[in-house]
Amino acid sequence: MGTIVVGVDGSEGAEIALGFALEEAALRGSKLRLVSAWEIPPSVLASVVASKEFYEEFRENALRVAEAAAAIVEAHEPPVEHEEVVDEGHAGKVLLENAVDAELLVVGRRGQGTIREMLLGSISRHVVAHAKCPLVIVPVPPHK
Repeated sequence: MGTIVVGVDGSEGAEIALGFALEEAALRGSKLRLVSAWEIPPSVLASVVASKEFYEEFRENALRVAEAAAAIVEAHEPPVEHEEVVDEGHAGKVLLENAVDAELLVVGRRGQGTIREMLLGSISRHVVAHAKCPLVIVPVPPHK
């Protein structure tokens, strides 16, 4: 049984990517690995003295995101085997590390526009440049 890795972060784009990955896993008979990454942005770290509780808040949010994604998978028919992974680090790096043995990596695209992507960076651009397995980037459909 192969593994399909999907990035989940609670965004609309990630939810759409999860739906795609879930259907693909059901079709292929693959296991689904739900990956939620968290990190404290350096700009935030530079401006605060971070307590253990501060770090835990970021980790707990990533756990909640993974659990919500797992609930969607558990409600799916036919059933799809899955696991949740919550790791600290840059989302692109964490996704790639968890996709080393994957048959497919699936990520969402927020579609925020060229200028904003250049300013914020892009997880999808990072995984396109470094993925060692097939990759699907699922766009958010235009809203009517």
